[in-house]
Amino acid sequence: MIRLRSLLPVLFVACACASASPVSGHEPGATAAPAPLVATPAPAPAQEIAAPRVLAVARFAAVGDVLMHGAVKDAAKAADERGPDGRSTNHDGYGALFAGVAPMLREADLGFANLETPVAPRADRGSRAFVFNAPPALLGALEDAGIGIVSFANNHVYDQGVAGLVETVGQLESAGLPHVGAGRTCDDASRFRLLEVKGVKVAFVGGTLVFNDDKNAGPNKPCAFRLEEKRALAEAKAAREAGAELVFLSAHWGVEYETQPRKAEVDLAHRLLDGGFDAILGHHPHVLQPVEIYEASDGRLTFVAYSLGNFISNQSRTYAHGVQPAKVGNTRDGLLLRFSAVRKAYADGTVRTELADLRAEPLWTENNALARQRDGKLPSYIRVVHTDTELARARAQLGSAAGAQLLSLQKQIELLEARRAIAAQIVGEEIVP
Repeated sequence: MIRLRSLLPVLFVACACASASPVSGHEPGATAAPAPLVATPAPAPAQEIAAPRVLAVARFAAVGDVLMHGAVKDAAKAADERGPDGRSTNHDGYGALFAGVAPMLREADLGFANLETPVAPRADRGSRAFVFNAPPALLGALEDAGIGIVSFANNHVYDQGVAGLVETVGQLESAGLPHVGAGRTCDDASRFRLLEVKGVKVAFVGGTLVFNDDKNAGPNKPCAFRLEEKRALAEAKAAREAGAELVFLSAHWGVEYETQPRKAEVDLAHRLLDGGFDAILGHHPHVLQPVEIYEASDGRLTFVAYSLGNFISNQSRTYAHGVQPAKVGNTRDGLLLRFSAVRKAYADGTVRTELADLRAEPLWTENNALARQRDGKLPSYIRVVHTDTELARARAQLGSAAGAQLLSLQKQIELLEARRAIAAQIVGEEIVP
């Protein structure tokens, strides 16, 4: 500051001397007339950049494992309703299992699930622990609930043998329910499925890294797609060339009952997303795992849901909230994962289809197994419910409840609030609204 002040008089004197010096063409002592003022040009108006124009939007929902334990099928049988003609009005009772979440699933334009059971009545070799089968009514119930595509690439694909795999593929075709991950040949199993949803073309590929009994016998035999990275990326590329705007992968992988993916799954997911997939829908651990948003090497924003948990099962059937460790109930947590495909036109003429609106809504499987231990005459009751919807319903009833009903509602609220918090902590609180 001192140095700056000492320079100011010198500058001023220098300027004064220069202005007082004689100027050619004028009498001595005269000074030059100041230059005319020139108006400063007004700044050019800022060019407005138009916001991207939305051309099309397709909404998706994804849920996890459909496990047909014996008690689940018993619950469907107990819920079966028949019309005057003797025919079932709710898919032999399977519709009742999903009624509590169906309205939310139907809000999407396409729903996805992992079909972790054969549907093979003719090839039936019996069901027991870890060996599943289900009747065709299950497929109708899933469709009615909002499921529009399934993956059949998982470790239970051969529960009813090779014949069961083939029959399940036929049942899916007869039901008009698109599927990926298994087929009459290995090419069929690994091939992408292209669908148009609300004017947006998307493709699905399904594969598994886990087999209970690998009966893949050769490229021209019935097959489940063993998730091989090079082949999966080739299918993603082929899907793009066929017109797919986004490509999704169903991945059956990971370690059962672990709530975090291994480095192997994380690294593989990143390579698959860098290589051309836009989203990965993971399952097999039967519990929730994180959802990761990942910027691919070409700048695309992608995501991977490492495990969507169970959609319906009989696991953790005797879980008692507050009595047992919370993790014992993890297999009854599920997720309804929502996301959108949005086609946009940018100001420079670029048209891109991008992922948007990613969010997760916790689900819970109700199960009366503890009550049935006390009273063996009670029918099996297993239902998938939408956690936030059930919480709102229970809270609304508190004001008019008393006695045993009030206590029951308070316990239900406590349970659902706790399970919601656990789901948010595992999956990521930033995407659980």
